[in-house]
Amino acid sequence: MLVLVLIEENSIANLVLKELREADIIVFRYRDPLRVVDCITEIVPDALVVRQKDFPLHTPMLAAMIRFYKPLQSCKLILIGEGESSLAACSFIKEASLSEKTSGICSALLGPNYAGSHKGSRLVARAQRMV
Repeated sequence: MLVLVLIEENSIANLVLKELREADIIVFRYRDPLRVVDCITEIVPDALVVRQKDFPLHTPMLAAMIRFYKPLQSCKLILIGEGESSLAACSFIKEASLSEKTSGICSALLGPNYAGSHKGSRLVARAQRMV
């Protein structure tokens, strides 16, 4: 799985990148929305994660591009922001909940039943391997 991350602030980007890399997802981070527009049709990612606060004018354009351009219609759009999202057909994660637990991004990508790698005892790890 390949994910493009468009977040300017380092602290938020590090939280997102850490969570995605722990789930063995290939991640490319961008800070410039024009570079994303240039390369998204060539890369054809599985998902695009955008922080609305950083790019409020570019987010609707990226959403329209993903929704109406045929090769990108399988790409998921995940927005990180405050309040509610005004864009249809995208997953929305509140920024406040991101700092508490970052598993919202992986569950938006991999489904609601996603359980990250074990962080418990050896017994729990053994049980997970048996399943």
